[in-house]
Amino acid sequence: MKKKIEITYARAFFCITIVAIHSFPGLLNDADTPDASLPFYEFLRVLLLFATPSFIILSEILLSMRYSNGLPDDFFLKRIKFILMPYILIGTFFSLMNYLDSDGSQGFFEIFTNNVLYGNWHGWFIIVIFQFYILHALFYKCLNKANPLIMLVISFLISLTHSLLAYAYEPYFQWWDTYYPFHNRTALPFWIFYFIFGYYLGKNYERIMSSVKRHLWPLCGLWALSVLWIFIMYHFFDVTYVKSYRFDLLLYTVFTFLLVLYLMQVIGKHKFTLLLLISDVSFFIYLSHPLVNSYLSKALASFVGVPSIFLILLTLFTLGFSLGMAFVLSHFPLSRFVIGKNSLHKMLDKHFSHDAG
Repeated sequence: MKKKIEITYARAFFCITIVAIHSFPGLLNDADTPDASLPFYEFLRVLLLFATPSFIILSEILLSMRYSNGLPDDFFLKRIKFILMPYILIGTFFSLMNYLDSDGSQGFFEIFTNNVLYGNWHGWFIIVIFQFYILHALFYKCLNKANPLIMLVISFLISLTHSLLAYAYEPYFQWWDTYYPFHNRTALPFWIFYFIFGYYLGKNYERIMSSVKRHLWPLCGLWALSVLWIFIMYHFFDVTYVKSYRFDLLLYTVFTFLLVLYLMQVIGKHKFTLLLLISDVSFFIYLSHPLVNSYLSKALASFVGVPSIFLILLTLFTLGFSLGMAFVLSHFPLSRFVIGKNSLHKMLDKHFSHDAG
């Protein structure tokens, strides 16, 4: 399969957005942030929540493009080595830091179990992605035969109903919390619509992206309506929780995803080495950046007094430190089990050799 630069750039864009989302608490809790501007920043953070489900959608698009007729024999072994292993190793380190910062009321293994095995930490999306892998392996034949529109409508209703009930009906949420083996936010009903959307987008990629180009302004109109819907829920119905499984994000995320892909197609005519680097180690950045972010936030807060500048600098510095860590770790043997499969050295050597020439 020919590599599509817009998907590579989009992965980097979603990664940057996720880092920005996790930079907001430092801004919102900063004494220099005026109270009058807090509602704006809080709503902006909600609008950026499309990034995590978009990251998840991308994984299924790539699966559908490459393996719509079945998975290779070594598929799960490779994912265990280069996705599950980094998840466990970075999760172990994150749990150790939690344990060292705690008051000792919880043991390390208890924290590790809650974080890594149960999925109650920022790496939870890996549990969702592995469920997507299993769904893809089990149902790709059915999806190939099914009517895409019917599957999209059914999956949308499942995700919408589940998200609404989880938000509005406490007994339903508690049932999932009690009987579902992982953290409730990894439950498939939240994400099944994104799985189906990603599958059919990957399978019909060229045709759908051509349609996006032809109907760009109507799509922008639908996007604006979806933003208005979120604003109404947020402002008039007090739906203010900051979770990427919000019921009002489903269509907004899909429209945003398509517009981002189109934008990346447009700028894909140019080479942006930084976006290529971020995309290549986006998985590691996603897993490692909150720890970097928490320390940098405290340091920046002491001398940056402008909220918007603080947010931008914290996002950029977090990305920079995470990229630096990935580059340093890439020099060590077996580093791919920590930072995931990557081609950092090839890209940097190629880039600097061209510059030198």
